[in-house]
Amino acid sequence: KNPFLGVCLGMQLAVIEYARSVLGRKKAGSTEFDKHLTQEEQVVIFMPEGDAKKMGGTMRLGVRKTKLRKDSIMQSLYGAKVIEERHRHRYEVNPLHVDALEKGGL
Repeated sequence: KNPFLGVCLGMQLAVIEYARSVLGRKKAGSTEFDKHLTQEEQVVIFMPEGDAKKMGGTMRLGVRKTKLRKDSIMQSLYGAKVIEERHRHRYEVNPLHVDALEKGGL
């Protein structure tokens, strides 16, 4: 098991491929590429707090708290349970699918 850090489009594609290849969700995708995906297919979504109609100045900016999983590689690297990092994104892994992705090994 090798750690993987996916950012922006790389993160989206990694999650989509994992959902398709490992979880068997053949139509998994991102709402950035296909606005007509079903809820089950939407493994990457536009952030709920964003405004998809007004794109200028609508990215998630600034510091955001992230809780690291206990005894994870990330927690050992940071040496902390909670970190604050700057993010600048519009898309995220759909929270409705996080448990299935994690249980599947992602």
